[in-house]
Amino acid sequence: MEQVEKIESASDFENTPQGMAQRWGTEITASKQELNKFHDEAKKILARYLDKRDTWGESESRVNLFWSTMKVLLSMLYARPPKADVSRAFQDFDDDQARVASTILQRLLNRGFEEDVSAWDSAVRQAIEDWLIVGMGQIWLRYEVETEEVPESIDAMTGMLIPATERIVEEDAPVDYVHFEDFFWSPARTWSEVRWVARRVYMTKDQLEARFGEEIARVVPMTSAPKTQNDQNPKYDPWSRAEVFEIWCKENKKVYWYAKGSEVILDVKDDPLDLDGFFPCPKPLAANITSANFMPRADYVFAQDQFNELDEINTRITWLTRAAKVIGVYDKSADGIQRMFQQASENQLIPVDNWAMFAEAGGVKGKVDWVPIDQVVNAINQLRVYRQDKTQQIYEVLGVSDIMRGSSKANETATAQQIKAQFGSTRMQLNQFYIAEWISEALRIKAEIICKHWQPQTIAFRSNIERTPDAQFAPQAIALLKDEHVAQYRINVEADSMAALDWAAERDAAVQFMQGLGAFISQVAPMAQQVPEAGPYLMRMMQWAVSKFRVSTQIESILDQAINGMQQQLQTPKPPPQPDPDTVIKAQVEQAKIQSQEKIAMMEAQSDQQIASLKATIELQKIEMKAKFDQMAQQYEQVLQMMNVQAQAPQFDNLANAVADMAQRNAQGQEMTAAQLAMLAQQMNRKRKRVPIRDQNGDIVEVKEVDDDEEDDDENELPSGMANLPQPQAAMGM
Repeated sequence: MEQVEKIESASDFENTPQGMAQRWGTEITASKQELNKFHDEAKKILARYLDKRDTWGESESRVNLFWSTMKVLLSMLYARPPKADVSRAFQDFDDDQARVASTILQRLLNRGFEEDVSAWDSAVRQAIEDWLIVGMGQIWLRYEVETEEVPESIDAMTGMLIPATERIVEEDAPVDYVHFEDFFWSPARTWSEVRWVARRVYMTKDQLEARFGEEIARVVPMTSAPKTQNDQNPKYDPWSRAEVFEIWCKENKKVYWYAKGSEVILDVKDDPLDLDGFFPCPKPLAANITSANFMPRADYVFAQDQFNELDEINTRITWLTRAAKVIGVYDKSADGIQRMFQQASENQLIPVDNWAMFAEAGGVKGKVDWVPIDQVVNAINQLRVYRQDKTQQIYEVLGVSDIMRGSSKANETATAQQIKAQFGSTRMQLNQFYIAEWISEALRIKAEIICKHWQPQTIAFRSNIERTPDAQFAPQAIALLKDEHVAQYRINVEADSMAALDWAAERDAAVQFMQGLGAFISQVAPMAQQVPEAGPYLMRMMQWAVSKFRVSTQIESILDQAINGMQQQLQTPKPPPQPDPDTVIKAQVEQAKIQSQEKIAMMEAQSDQQIASLKATIELQKIEMKAKFDQMAQQYEQVLQMMNVQAQAPQFDNLANAVADMAQRNAQGQEMTAAQLAMLAQQMNRKRKRVPIRDQNGDIVEVKEVDDDEEDDDENELPSGMANLPQPQAAMGM
């Protein structure tokens, strides 16, 4: 084994391509020697898993229980690709930018697992399989960008020369599977003490020239890795390749490319990704790590004795089964005995030459003796029992219970089987946690690469956020991802998300969730109706309760939007409530009735006022007529007295005739006036009723007075004194 020289200080090596190559040659050699035992064991375990045997082991009879057990564990631990769960650090419901940023990042992370041919799924599955079989699995993340040159041009507005630049055409954050023999790290007790990590890549001459240039490619030696008996690598690859190590040193934040056998370093770059943890890979998925030395050890090592014994038992059972056959010896002189076994068919008798002598010698029993196989069969049965016990020991060591393999007893109750399943799943939860932690760290690295190196337009295009209801917050959310540290987001991959789906459990969880949600809504709905301002607080309580259910993670954003909408609705002035149609009709009827009554009362008041005014006018006319008649009566009396004194005088005949005519006209006028007054008095004293007149809409347009059916029998009299007026004829003596 090559002796590793001790390094006291980094200054032991010159800061030249030759000095850096010397240093990293020493570091890689030391790491290989530290991992040599692990690599040897891993190759043997892998050969055992693939049932590849040496020449001396070809005669063995094996039951490859190791292969079947690893397949069962792989199906339990990684039955389907995981789902990234990106959430806000503080769950602020009004922080829409952070909510949309979480949605964008979650879409970008899950997109790698949802592709038809997912490189992420393939790399993660292969690494987990390495971890289960040999004890370590690893992946490696990169930032891949494709650019094109933009030639220089002249600005049409300013006329200034725009220099030639490069434009990003395509960018991605792919993941690479790293074989367990190609991952190296500095010897350390724990992962936090690791100074550098490296991966080995085999590159052809053309790949070297494309990556490092022709000058570097000429000095890199092209070698082929030596093949051993148990080596599982391809043996007939015609291409010569160079061992190139990509080394990430955390001490000086630099990345080195070193080739085995090269006297100069191939390339050196400052930290190209600017990651928080610097390393472009998560902590390797390593089995059975202790704080004494960060060195994985496969689970198979702890059960290898049981596996070897099981192989030995199966081999013995095979050989004993071959020995358990009907064989024996017979008397050579008894020709019939040999013919009985070689020539006789069913229901056929073989003749014997001397029956008496044959019978005296004991017949067939005296001529044949069989090899006893009772002991062989008993040994086979005992070995089968022992094999079953050894199989159970292997299951106990590897943590595979009978309920996980789908076997159970018919007389066991459902509760007993459920308890066994829970116990078995409890033993697997720790392994599920290790895998979830490893994948979560890888997703955090990818999230950092996206946020720190992807262009905003690439983020928007890949996430398709512009075609969602949250498109209005997309620019601010992308700016938040680009400007702020990605550590403020919590990326959580649940361990159960990679296990096989239990549809019955999913259904029971959904039913339980809906029952709890329905009970809460039925209790708080009356309060929300009576006090609308309490709605957001009740929704926040419901969100807290809903978060306790595993199936609620898909609707938390919907609850956030509902709470925001409810608060905005409460801040908006409410429109007047719409009245009940029945109440509106009743109110309109009552209003119309009141208006009708008011109009009738107004019209009645106007009629009463007119009647009172008419009565006052009639009374005044009566007084004036009475005074006029009294004056005319006095004048008439004076004329009569003068006519009686001078009745004998002929010169007064003409005068008397004139007076008589005047008296006759006065009498006629008096009769007419009396008739009019009598008619007016009759109309005033007549009983009348008021009848409202309505239009087509039912509104009152006028109120008319009509005569009542009952007639008043009282006669209307003239004013006192008008009936006692002297008639002109009587006064003239006619």
